[in-house]
Amino acid sequence: MELYETVKKLDLRADICPFTFSKTKQALASIESGDIIQVRLNAGEHMENVPTSVLSEGHQVIDIVKDGSSYLLYIMKQ
Repeated sequence: MELYETVKKLDLRADICPFTFSKTKQALASIESGDIIQVRLNAGEHMENVPTSVLSEGHQVIDIVKDGSSYLLYIMKQ
């Protein structure tokens, strides 16, 4: 069951920084304001940097959900 209606899902667990934020930023650029994307990230540097960078770009992190050993980050484009 989906927590939010998302228009895109990214699985970035295999990526390294700064590519995790770069791919997230590209996904946000390709959607409309008010749309939500889901980004799956590993703990650690990814979860420290991506939410902070998303907020600094003016978007909204609406939820962070622990899912096994990774996290689901729900981001709304502003």
